[in-house]
Amino acid sequence: MNGFDMDGDELFDRDVYGFAVRPQHREIYREYNAIYKKEEKERSARWEKFLQSRIKSEDEQVENCEGFDWNQIRPFLQHIEGMMSFRIKKETGGDVISKGVITDSVNDEKQEEEEDKSKEIFKKIEVESHELESLVHEGLPMALRGELWQAFVGIETRRIKGYYGKMLALETSELDKEDWKIQIEKDLPRTFPGHPSLDEDGRGALRRLLTAYALHNPSVGYCQAMNYFGGLLLLLMPEENAFWTLVGIIDDYFDGYYTEEMIESQVDQLVFKQVMLKFFPKLAKHLDYLGLEASWVTGPWFLSIFINILPWESVLRVWDVLLYEGNRTMLFRTTLALMELYGPALLTTKDAGDIVTLLQSLASSTFDSSQLVLTACKGYRVIDQELKLQELRNNYRPLIQSTMKEKPKNFGSQNDLALPAGRLFKFSHDPVILISEMHGKETNENENILKEQLILLKAQVCKVLKDKRSSILRAEELEIALTELVKQDNRGFLSGEVKELENKVVELKQSLLKREQENNEMIQVLMNSEDQHKVAKKVRLAAEQDAVIMRQKVKMLQEKYEESTMKIEELEKRAIMAETMSKATQEYHQSRDMCKTYCLMQQ
Repeated sequence: MNGFDMDGDELFDRDVYGFAVRPQHREIYREYNAIYKKEEKERSARWEKFLQSRIKSEDEQVENCEGFDWNQIRPFLQHIEGMMSFRIKKETGGDVISKGVITDSVNDEKQEEEEDKSKEIFKKIEVESHELESLVHEGLPMALRGELWQAFVGIETRRIKGYYGKMLALETSELDKEDWKIQIEKDLPRTFPGHPSLDEDGRGALRRLLTAYALHNPSVGYCQAMNYFGGLLLLLMPEENAFWTLVGIIDDYFDGYYTEEMIESQVDQLVFKQVMLKFFPKLAKHLDYLGLEASWVTGPWFLSIFINILPWESVLRVWDVLLYEGNRTMLFRTTLALMELYGPALLTTKDAGDIVTLLQSLASSTFDSSQLVLTACKGYRVIDQELKLQELRNNYRPLIQSTMKEKPKNFGSQNDLALPAGRLFKFSHDPVILISEMHGKETNENENILKEQLILLKAQVCKVLKDKRSSILRAEELEIALTELVKQDNRGFLSGEVKELENKVVELKQSLLKREQENNEMIQVLMNSEDQHKVAKKVRLAAEQDAVIMRQKVKMLQEKYEESTMKIEELEKRAIMAETMSKATQEYHQSRDMCKTYCLMQQ
């Protein structure tokens, strides 16, 4: 019962933990399954590194071998449990307290020794708590989740040798008449129906576990939701360890939650109403306008610790943080994270019933567990200070206690209030509380009659809502059972479909191979074209360089031509001048000769 194959079911009708996946969520789970596998490998590597480094610091002889075995690092879990056990001792005032059983008090000398050890542990916690907290927020590896949960709850500190066997050995004539025993028998087949680990032996272990706790804590006995807690713990750890883990969760973490009055559950719902009004005032006003109490939805979330509300990967991640922190703060942070994720969608609704249906549907499809936990732990660290929540609880608790004392004796029977839905609505929708808030003074007889009528109407509404929730749970169980039957009856048909799909896969692979060959040929053509382009580019560059040289030479020849033309023009001008001067000289000589001739003739 301690683990499951990470490969999961190929049909995805069950997740890797063996829990049924709703038919409408199988496609989205198929997508997230690969993410879960990757995250599991990453967180396993982180935890391996963290724990291995701690072992090496304590034992230098540990070999650093490949293929690290979880068994090598399990001894360090005792150190983590020591840290958690110290927290338990501090909260219980130095004694290990269980409901109905108190161990012998330690003497003064032993107390001093414990205080000295506590100081040493505190020093280690200050150094390691930050890194350990980050690892827890990122999730626990499947191989160590059960053992880490036991370490967080501190079962070795709580364990009393032989106590579990003593509870199982109790045989009284009145035991068969106990209502809780009848209810346990009814709830056993409803607990994770069809789960491979909850066979006849598994359900026998669950029966013993729930019976032992009911005898251990008679003030709580048994109420619905405990069967899911016990079933989950049995899947992760041995039977007796599961008992002590359940004792820690119910008696410490959720003390007062599952008693008949459910005072602490009612207190937390009023506290959450205040917290929600602070962080989401617009959404709170919208719910108030539609006449919807947030506790109608959040009450079952808190009581079930999100089992059957969120997908299992998200549920386990929330439990990781909750058990590590040792208080109920993670319930508030997770619910606020869901309101942040889906608040815009809720604001578009115009009917209270639509809000309830929509929020339940959206919550059940919250497969992104990392986003949910990151939003819860990082986005709402401001409410991480438990003392502030405790102050609010202290403010509301007297009001609820006084209201419970003033409750009319004829309002509901114990059997009606034994179920979680009846217990939840016992306060959240109790008209006495609503009337006491509106009227602080005495009222006349007519007002008292109206109060009684209002009480009856509210009681009927609560009963209807309780029946509706029971019907929804039963419908889901029938849906899962029907899915199992259909799967068994249609194996041949599914085998044929699988063969057809395999043939299609072969064809697709062949076509893919052809496409790859075509792509390779196209790549070769493109490479040749690119080579040719490179060659053409080189030729073009060489031609451009030659063209530049030719232009320079042409320019030089043009300059020489212009210079020669200018010289020719000057020579022509000189020739014209020389010719003109030659003609003038000839004319002068001719005229002179003529003058001489004339003179001679005159003589």
